[in-house]
Amino acid sequence: MKMIEMQSVVDGQGQLTVPAQLLKDMGLVPGDTVKLAYISSSTDSIHNTYKEFVLTPHGVAALKDDEDAELTLPHELLEAAEIPLDSDLEIVCARGTVVILQADLLDSLPDELRELFDDLGIHPDTVREVMRSGGVSDGR
Repeated sequence: MKMIEMQSVVDGQGQLTVPAQLLKDMGLVPGDTVKLAYISSSTDSIHNTYKEFVLTPHGVAALKDDEDAELTLPHELLEAAEIPLDSDLEIVCARGTVVILQADLLDSLPDELRELFDDLGIHPDTVREVMRSGGVSDGR
């Protein structure tokens, strides 16, 4: 999937002209009805919070989710955060905020198992390395 962005200007009458070629590429012909959708951050307001909208022939409910959607972070961003490129990531969301952290593999282990490794004197870094390599240690 590729997002295509075009620029247009609101004219003196407060109207926005959508280029004819774009409408043709969407399969629209004169007389077709289209729907404009936008996001408001408030449930009791119709204010277009982000000053963006989506133009669709059938409405946003008809749009299919991309089930293979992935979040891709530039390597430069991870390097600036001193997160190794092969790290698992943890994403924490709060109102108006998304925080991306380097995940600790040990967080996925039950407390009892972590306590067992600790009781046996196995260093947490060793446990992490074994988990990264598929769960097998060569004993060295």
